Amino acid sequence: MQRPDLDTLACVNTDCQHYGHPGQGNLTIRKVYGKDDIRLLRCGSCQDEFSERRNTALFNTKVSEAKAEAIIDHLDEGCSIRATSRLTKAAKATVARLLKTTGRHAQRFHDQEVHDLRPRAIQFDEQWSFVKKTEEL
Repeated sequence: MQRPDLDTLACVNTDCQHYGHPGQGNLTIRKVYGKDDIRLLRCGSCQDEFSERRNTALFNTKVSEAKAEAIIDHLDEGCSIRATSRLTKAAKATVARLLKTTGRHAQRFHDQEVHDLRPRAIQFDEQWSFVKKTEEL
């Protein structure tokens, strides 16, 4: 998987002057580790070190990014935890943990990006279902 450009990343230390401001030129790569060549970054301002996965859904996981992407794709398509586990050859506990962490991450991202909406109209769609009745003989 392609690594994000350093200009798109920002310091994660809330006390740093560059916190949340990407493209400041304050980040350097201290080392690369793991199967996915994850970069350990250092902020030049506060000297804090952090993984490029910090504040992401994959932080502190040992699952490869390709496998995590496959797991999330299967879950997104509506597969159950057990079916996803079987299809991706991952443990059910791993699939459940990724479901929980990615869900929390998506909720935080939504809350951060979507606010102050004033809808002018709301449409409620009906949900239809069909239940087949078996005839008794």
